[in-house]
Amino acid sequence: MKLYDCFEKHKILIKETEFVNVYSVKYDDKDYTVIIPKKSANGRTVLQFVDKTIFWLQVPLLPRLGGHRYRRAIYKFVGDKQMNTLFVVKGESRGDEGLDSGIFRSPRKYDENYVNCMTYKRFMRM
Repeated sequence: MKLYDCFEKHKILIKETEFVNVYSVKYDDKDYTVIIPKKSANGRTVLQFVDKTIFWLQVPLLPRLGGHRYRRAIYKFVGDKQMNTLFVVKGESRGDEGLDSGIFRSPRKYDENYVNCMTYKRFMRM
């Protein structure tokens, strides 16, 4: 059984905020924390990873025609260790800023001692 399959069958919602749902799941004798934003990313979404905070930046389609961009902190980590933590975003964002620095890691540099950030498609393969 893969982590994703275990997550789908045994996930426990431990925290819900305006922007994210935080789940807990036990897999292979390890406790995982899975954080999933409530909104799906799109071609105008940029995820920013600064210090211990995840920001959601939405860029307007036509900024010169009255569109405005907004930046919101969607999750802030507390404490020093984020063992087996996954931040999983649905959809495809325009890009990300700040991965592989601080406490955040990209899927290419997966490390159980950090917050590992990935798309939902990649999470489904785990």
